Amino acid sequence: MQAFNAPRFTLVERDRRWARVRELMARESLDVIIAPPHTGHHDHFSAYSRYLTGLGGYSFEVGAIFPRTDQVTAIVVPDVVPAKWHAQQDWVSDIRSNGRAFGDGILMRLKELGAGCRRIGLAGLSGIPRFADGIVTHAFYEKLRQAFPDAEIADCTHLLDLARYTKGAEEIEFLRGGVEQAEMAIAALQATARVGRTENEVYAAMLAAMIANGSEVPAMIMWSAGAPETLASAGPPNARPLERGDFIRVEVEGRYAGYCGQVTLMAVLGRIPDTYREMWTIQQDAFALCCQLARPGITLGELATRTEAVAKNTPCRIRFLMHGRGLGDDAPIYIFSAGEEIKRWPLEENASFIIKPMVIRDGHTDVVWGDSVVITAAGAQRLGTINPKIIELP
Repeated sequence: MQAFNAPRFTLVERDRRWARVRELMARESLDVIIAPPHTGHHDHFSAYSRYLTGLGGYSFEVGAIFPRTDQVTAIVVPDVVPAKWHAQQDWVSDIRSNGRAFGDGILMRLKELGAGCRRIGLAGLSGIPRFADGIVTHAFYEKLRQAFPDAEIADCTHLLDLARYTKGAEEIEFLRGGVEQAEMAIAALQATARVGRTENEVYAAMLAAMIANGSEVPAMIMWSAGAPETLASAGPPNARPLERGDFIRVEVEGRYAGYCGQVTLMAVLGRIPDTYREMWTIQQDAFALCCQLARPGITLGELATRTEAVAKNTPCRIRFLMHGRGLGDDAPIYIFSAGEEIKRWPLEENASFIIKPMVIRDGHTDVVWGDSVVITAAGAQRLGTINPKIIELP
């Protein structure tokens, strides 16, 4: 088998996270965790199975069976031969394919475990970030219930969110790699976005830059371009030629072995309008204060309140944006507002986030800039290297 030239985690990292997950399983009296395959939302929804197995990427489906005391099993898509999966990682040796009947393959392994399936944890049953209704299909849930009528099926989504919340040193370096790839996309934007070039051409150059430097796909680029008042929401690029005075706003994720480092920024074809300069100063003050305050122990609610107060006594207001980074949109997520549970969520050392407060004036003009960070005792440390600014393009 030809060598697989791509980054992968060590067995030390495997043992660290497996021990953490099994500690939480023991606390919740779970015998086994199932992470069904799902590649939705830019492949973010595969995070649970990939976190447990190290397998996945490029929207290849992988399901995981993670016993508290037995061998871990991966149920994989048949399009990739097992030798390639083994070359990608050395965490899991029991790699099986059951055609595309993933649920039947999972049940087959659970039946082998037998008595070790009294309390079954189901990852992604409900309440996952960005998809509150969950990613478990009704058909699989019913198959599981009928195959194990005496077992208790529990939602272990939050358990795995807690396990994934604080990162190991290797995970942080992988996130840094994702940020580096995203910054390469920004460099491509600066090199290609010109009056007369189409949105599609610029988007393609950004995506190509990341792929050429090892990013997996799908890699998210949230794209908005046009007059400032049209940037209220992101959408797909199109064949429209860029015009003088257009703004471009992007949220870019590189995927370094699945780890999503994100960069958020704005550019303008021409000069920055004077009305944006005060907004930019407020935005950068808010970002700096948030990073300074983001230390272990502070809650997201307090952090949001104090960051938003930066705009007090100005004609602007701040909408707080901060959410977890990892194999997808890791918990917790605070986007403009949050429920009480999220507001009470305390920061911990080695948690990773994207911080990107948005400054709004007159209800429709806004400024946003952000970088991925890791939480340290001294505050949030940026993982990126881009100089903060609204990029002026010729």
